[in-house]
Amino acid sequence: MRKTNISLIGFRATGKSTVGRILAEEIEWPFVDMDERLASSFGRDIRDWVLNHGWESFREAESHLLETLANRKAIVVATGGGVILDAANRNVLKERFFNVWLNTSPEILFERLARDPKTHSDRPALTSLSLRDEIAITLRERRPYYEETADLVMDSGTSTASELALSIVKRIKGTII
Repeated sequence: MRKTNISLIGFRATGKSTVGRILAEEIEWPFVDMDERLASSFGRDIRDWVLNHGWESFREAESHLLETLANRKAIVVATGGGVILDAANRNVLKERFFNVWLNTSPEILFERLARDPKTHSDRPALTSLSLRDEIAITLRERRPYYEETADLVMDSGTSTASELALSIVKRIKGTII
């Protein structure tokens, strides 16, 4: 199957939603933020959903949404950070999406998450550890999956969202756009 969409993958606070919106506007494709779409379908934020229904229920809904989006053409999708945990999701991403991994250091992620009010209000904890330890352990667990899935890796810790989006456009021009 031909890759007809672009996805932004990566850990929380790497800039997937922000860069995705700018990228979509730049190439004039629709933009979908999977976490926003899921929260809207749940009628509540993801944190509340996970607290009441569990991670497994969330991951099932996330996988279903990814399958639905994979059937569209010419869209930019900001995925949830854990979408790559499921092997079937990784296969869908690799078959139908050009995957841009926004990667940055644990230190920058900690700074961003610590000062983002959404960290405490909307984002469910991934572990019972401190934020710094949670980032380190979760990144270590997910890194191989991001590496396996990525078509392009971009450092989102050293550039602005606009610079990243324009750089992505330049790097993929002639491949799927």
